[in-house]
Amino acid sequence: MITKEYLKLRFKNGEAYIRRNRIDQIKRVDGIIFDCDGVLIDVRESYNRAISKSAAYILKKMTGFPFPEDLFSDEIIHMFRVTGGFNDDWDTVYGIVMFTLSEMPSEIRECLAAFIEDAGFKNPPISRLRSIEKQWEKVGGNTLDVEFLSKLVRDLKEFTKLLDSTGRKSVDEKLLRIHGQDADFRRFYILLKRFLNSREVGKSVIATVFEELFCGALLFKEAYRINPAINTRFGLIENERLIVKPECLNSLISMLGRRNLGIASGSRRMPAEYILGELIEKFNPKSLVFAEDVEAAERLLKKPLKKPNPYSLLKAAEGFGEFRSIIYIGDSMEDAIMASRAREKMRRIIFAGVYRYTIFEEEMLRIFLKYGCDIILPTVNDLPSVLEMLGREKD
Repeated sequence: MITKEYLKLRFKNGEAYIRRNRIDQIKRVDGIIFDCDGVLIDVRESYNRAISKSAAYILKKMTGFPFPEDLFSDEIIHMFRVTGGFNDDWDTVYGIVMFTLSEMPSEIRECLAAFIEDAGFKNPPISRLRSIEKQWEKVGGNTLDVEFLSKLVRDLKEFTKLLDSTGRKSVDEKLLRIHGQDADFRRFYILLKRFLNSREVGKSVIATVFEELFCGALLFKEAYRINPAINTRFGLIENERLIVKPECLNSLISMLGRRNLGIASGSRRMPAEYILGELIEKFNPKSLVFAEDVEAAERLLKKPLKKPNPYSLLKAAEGFGEFRSIIYIGDSMEDAIMASRAREKMRRIIFAGVYRYTIFEEEMLRIFLKYGCDIILPTVNDLPSVLEMLGREKD
């Protein structure tokens, strides 16, 4: 029973749960590491919209059919995330685009393959997309009826149930398992992956489109040193708002007796700092790990290190030097899995899941309880009260 395993508390924004068998370790906490999106920053009106807009934009260019921007709903995006493999929003766009194009009628796939080969792979990603768009215009575009789109959405939801914490890898494995008996499909899939390219803004179709729509013209140019090609206005990042309050961070610093606050996030540094503003100064600079840091380590070590790999969490913890126990605060299953994997290497890690600023907060609360998270809170701002209530041990 949950009531036996957890101490239950009530806060203004909802209920909190603390595992009784972890209370002694929680009392010894002297370092706290935060995920960024959904924990420090409310991203409900930014990242999900950037995912759906990016997927619709890319699919329109690649099929000649105007996909509705709201076709890929918050529910679908949530279903990707609860697999534990899609903390990176580029990966969610990848999953949506690859599935949708794989489900296109064979004659559309054949045309698209020819258009991709004609567009080539060397030009900038937006130029390549526009080349394909022009080819579709020459042949009159495509018409996909409402029934096709409805079935696509239903099938995409079912497809997410096959995915796992390996993220993109599971997308490729499952689609090739479903369609891979067809040699023409395998050739199409390989061609499509090469065309989309995977990771780098300015080379990758997905990364470039997403970051332009998310960042907006000025921040995109500042962050990537590339002139925007599709968005000359504000980005969806302007919809973001701070969750964490300055007094929360001040209370934690006061309790810990030093600035043992860090960030281990799959988001990019400049957009995060753009929203956090002066609050970034309250964190230990040696314990800030963002997507760029993980990607640099991946290039150096030649292996995947993104969440739920514990690399970013362990790297942020290193910045504290000596410590007794650390709380990592996240808002997703990927964060919970990462903390569990980090604990295999460093037993002194406690996971706190926050649910108030997720899209489906009641479901996220149930998922965290089912997973057996150490601490479950409505928001990060409730953490100082929990530590004070439990009576944190002094150094």
